[in-house]
Amino acid sequence: MNAGQKANVAAILAGQLVKDLPGLYEASVKDKSGVTHSGVACNIVVLEAGSGQLASLAESLKDSGMVYAVFSSLGQSLSNSYPEYAERISQMDTSSTGIIGLGLADEDSKVKLLTKKFSLMK
Repeated sequence: MNAGQKANVAAILAGQLVKDLPGLYEASVKDKSGVTHSGVACNIVVLEAGSGQLASLAESLKDSGMVYAVFSSLGQSLSNSYPEYAERISQMDTSSTGIIGLGLADEDSKVKLLTKKFSLMK
């Protein structure tokens, strides 16, 4: 993926995490000049990993109680077509969807433990 595609995946996953974990962001903050800044309450990191590694991590998170979401190459190919995306994804196994990103939110120590073998996305 190029840098723009990686940024898009990160934005999609951050948006889903905010929906699933409302406290991830606080109210926005205005600086002295009146410009609005993001009110992110905790760090968001973007990790580099292969589709198989991400699928394995997602499978291990299913019953963990942690807040997570994945995004796939299928989802990327069906831009702005949620009904088709939802229908097709619901009929596929995780490993078949072509996972290209995973977002995870929880206590820092839990997240670091699960993601320490991954490197930061470049």
